[in-house]
Amino acid sequence: MEINANFECGNIIVEKFNDTEAELSIRPDSGAKFYQWFYFKVTGAPNAQRTFKIINASGASYPRAWNGYHALASHDDKDWFRVPTDYNGTSLIITHAAKESTTSYAFFVPYLSSHREALLRDCETSPLVSRRSIGKSVQGWSLDLIVVGDERRPVKKIWVISRQHAGEPMAEWATEGILRQLINPDDPVARSILAKATFFVVPNLNPDGTALGNLRANANGVDLNRAWDKPSDKCPEIGAALQAIQNSGVDFLFDMHGDEERPFIWLSHPSVEQNPALQQIQRQFETELGKRESSLGPAPQSIVSETGGEPGMSSNYFTKHFNCPVWIVELPFKEPEGAPSGSLLAEGCMRVGRACIDVLNTLLT
Repeated sequence: MEINANFECGNIIVEKFNDTEAELSIRPDSGAKFYQWFYFKVTGAPNAQRTFKIINASGASYPRAWNGYHALASHDDKDWFRVPTDYNGTSLIITHAAKESTTSYAFFVPYLSSHREALLRDCETSPLVSRRSIGKSVQGWSLDLIVVGDERRPVKKIWVISRQHAGEPMAEWATEGILRQLINPDDPVARSILAKATFFVVPNLNPDGTALGNLRANANGVDLNRAWDKPSDKCPEIGAALQAIQNSGVDFLFDMHGDEERPFIWLSHPSVEQNPALQQIQRQFETELGKRESSLGPAPQSIVSETGGEPGMSSNYFTKHFNCPVWIVELPFKEPEGAPSGSLLAEGCMRVGRACIDVLNTLLT
């Protein structure tokens, strides 16, 4: 058996192994102590039952995430499925008899730069789309912006930012759902909403951290969603995005994320004071999304109290400085309770993205 994580988004350290068992650990983020994301490939004789024990699981950023969690596996890095996984309070234990000689295991379905580039090329075929770079990451990756619609028109400006936290690929899958709906000329919802709004979409605001296999941080160890109030040279990604948003203006902001611990979708609410009109729009959106997504749950009160004093979060910053509705959309790593198996993997996350557009279309007049 061979185990490898030396590739884009890969993260695992091999402590020791034999043909059927391995002790592994997750590498912390670049320049930070966060860790939880893992993605590795195993090569060996097929049909052999193997056990992979992640021995530092209890020290992860969100150890409660392992309770009730099942890891994902794939033989081709396209079709992913859940495999038996247990947590004993110390180690995360994955047990699987792979049917093929090479199998990938990951915390969630990875979203690779090749897939992103293919999406952006598809977007560029639409006459409604312009693509440009708003800046560079720490390591020089382009921060791509897709504009759908004529930005010179006096219509609503809707921003969608995704992947501030590197190890939350469900955010980017949901964003793909948004983009693919908007560029579909035969979609009546897309035609309707693009008559009322122009979209500005950043599919991945943290390409360095994503490629490095980080959980949250960029290449400098910065949690980008704590830096909006004080962007610095250590997080050029935030400075670039903020400048672009200031240049265009913003009426609505979607910030796509993933939640490690909770087996449902939820929306983070700004903790700073909002005027009644903004509060009503946010409540309407949540109500309508719940009609379309049965896995939507209420915002956990523990999160609200923990992050209430964070001025660098997008929800607080944009509510305070731009007076616009902000939705942080949290999609789960875990299988939602009562949902069909695989209902919120890549395709399911794209469905949630489309549902967000559908709901927003009903709110815009």
